[in-house]
Amino acid sequence: MYRPGLIAIPLILLLLSFKAYGQQLKADTTVKKQASKTLYVNAGLLYLSDLTYAGRKDASSVPVLLPTFTLISTKGFFVAGIGYFDVNGSKSAAEGLSITPGYVFSFDKKKEFGGAISATKYFITDNSPIILSSFNATIDGQLHYNPDDIVKLTVDASYRFSKTGPNDVINDAELSKEIQLTKSGKNNKDGLKVTPTVTLYSGTQSFYKTSDSTLNNSSILKNILSPGQTTTTQNQQVRQYTILALSGSLQFTYVIKTWQISFTPYLIQPYHQVNYANNTPQNGSYFLFTTGVSVTF
Repeated sequence: MYRPGLIAIPLILLLLSFKAYGQQLKADTTVKKQASKTLYVNAGLLYLSDLTYAGRKDASSVPVLLPTFTLISTKGFFVAGIGYFDVNGSKSAAEGLSITPGYVFSFDKKKEFGGAISATKYFITDNSPIILSSFNATIDGQLHYNPDDIVKLTVDASYRFSKTGPNDVINDAELSKEIQLTKSGKNNKDGLKVTPTVTLYSGTQSFYKTSDSTLNNSSILKNILSPGQTTTTQNQQVRQYTILALSGSLQFTYVIKTWQISFTPYLIQPYHQVNYANNTPQNGSYFLFTTGVSVTF
């Protein structure tokens, strides 16, 4: 039986909020009355056609709707809440929520080199069909480098605390490039942007390896019923760190003042994945998309 160790993506969702926050902050730099503002609020609604983690797709994956609410300090501190609603037809239901406090930082004045750290606590129903129901909490960290806006390199590390199984570590490395297609609004900060991204996921995973062992029959009765040797099947748990998946995406974002509308298609190729139901390889690529809207005030 295969039990992949997979990590959720609340930090990625939060960074979408920070893009909107950064957009508002840049647009308001010429307005003196905004200089004293130290706290921003970002509210959004995001739809995921298939809830997957670290590039892996679980057999019970379902589409979800994620309402988000984030308080963002100009000092870099934030706290966010995310709701999880299963929208799988007649089986639709509220599955729970997560709370994430954290801190966003930069090492230079141009904000080309920086990162974020956060911790997330999950409150998901135990009988939920989404894989988050096996999560207790996560600790996440990120570093990024974007020299002169040429190309952005991002590396992430996450540690997952599981409710029942072993804890897991997930890492990913990402290359992305934000391209402004149209410009409008104050300081030409509004308009349509496209961001192609390639992400490589790696991490720990646990699975059960089936092996046969042969024992010599020593008793007379065993020799009568099963002459010679007896073969027994044993399941041994194996844990390893390996490449998990390769993902390609193309995010379209339209910014109107403090509003942000996004649509992102993904093509994901998992590696070293096994269907735990029948212990067979399951490495076929798959498609999903996200779409959402958010506002910062």
